[in-house]
Amino acid sequence: MAVDTVKLRSPVIDEGTACYLESQSILKQGVELSTGAILYELTVGNLEGSWDSRVMFKVCREDWVIGRNGKLEQIPCEPYLLVEASIHKFLYGQNIYGNPTDFRNLCKLFLNLLSEMFAGDDYAPADRYKLLPDADKWEVRRVDWAEMFCLTPAAQAEYFRALKNCKFPRRAVKEAKYDTAVHFPGKFTTLRIYGKGAEFRQHDYPRIKRSLLKVALRDLKENAKCITAETYRMITKKINALQRLADNRLRAEVQINADKLRHDFKGRYPKVLEITDDYLINLFSDQMYKLLKEGRSEMRIVRTYDEVQARLGDIYGNQMANLLFAFWLKLAVRGEDIVRRDYSKSRFYSNRKRLVDAGISWNASNVVVLDQETVLPKDFVPLPSDPRRCVGYLSLNSIFNRCPVDDHCYRKVA
Repeated sequence: MAVDTVKLRSPVIDEGTACYLESQSILKQGVELSTGAILYELTVGNLEGSWDSRVMFKVCREDWVIGRNGKLEQIPCEPYLLVEASIHKFLYGQNIYGNPTDFRNLCKLFLNLLSEMFAGDDYAPADRYKLLPDADKWEVRRVDWAEMFCLTPAAQAEYFRALKNCKFPRRAVKEAKYDTAVHFPGKFTTLRIYGKGAEFRQHDYPRIKRSLLKVALRDLKENAKCITAETYRMITKKINALQRLADNRLRAEVQINADKLRHDFKGRYPKVLEITDDYLINLFSDQMYKLLKEGRSEMRIVRTYDEVQARLGDIYGNQMANLLFAFWLKLAVRGEDIVRRDYSKSRFYSNRKRLVDAGISWNASNVVVLDQETVLPKDFVPLPSDPRRCVGYLSLNSIFNRCPVDDHCYRKVA
């Protein structure tokens, strides 16, 4: 469980602060990219995706409003700031493990650390955190809540083969970059389920390894021009261990967009202090339930041939159980889209609701698997209640517990 990517909008700032921050953000983008000593980069453009490890920091002087013709248009306004970043990666350099929670305090820490980075030598230590407006006054324009689950690569492959039959209500699946990934974009929320290993190997492995090697070189004596072979092997060994950990992690994310936040808070964007972890967890569970049609039943989820037949017989009696069992078999083999054509709308949704109420899933069933043994846990469901949910915290002395401000302050003192 963790807060991941957030997008925040500041209250109005004065023109002097705006000009100073503009100059600092451009300078730091050049300085940090040239040294390569930290795990983060600053950009004034939009982030490329959920995997992007950079911080988007932008001074804006225009705002979107509804014009007289009813269309959105940009008009000049007093300056304000837009900030977007993965808080998880900002604090730890990676988002495989470590569980940053408590949304309000995380935003305060994140903005305070950004203030520390931007504050120049003219700022007294006590004033460095006052450069940016107080976190409670910022508006929330996006927040991602993620859950991680411990599943072997083989179990993940089985799970994603089953997910091909999942359909999100009124939402089309977008083709993902990896075989072990599904992506459901929407106006209010976007839901992603993917194996962490493939994403980490492509985007984070080379970045973290390169950064750790440069940090190791920086920490050597001034006359040293290269790190030792032993240091290189140690860093490679640790980053490979992180890759193995990622290979055994299934990640589920719900991206809560600005329209959803505005809808839930009665036509206005909420402030940082109004977003709670309970709100994020409940929204995550609701969105996941809509996709999987399971999870709200208090009974253990069943999905295998014998278990489903027994559960239906116990709850509905022989006649209704036989009808529902035939319906379940069709769903498990053919998927919702095809089965929906064989039933009237009312009958299809009525039967499906009875299955859900009975704690029965048609995803990852064993009716299409030749081998009776499966590496996918029979009761797995990507919800916070699942026992495979990862809740480990990051050690303070871990090599991966890196924040860019540490390097920023180090260079100032050194």
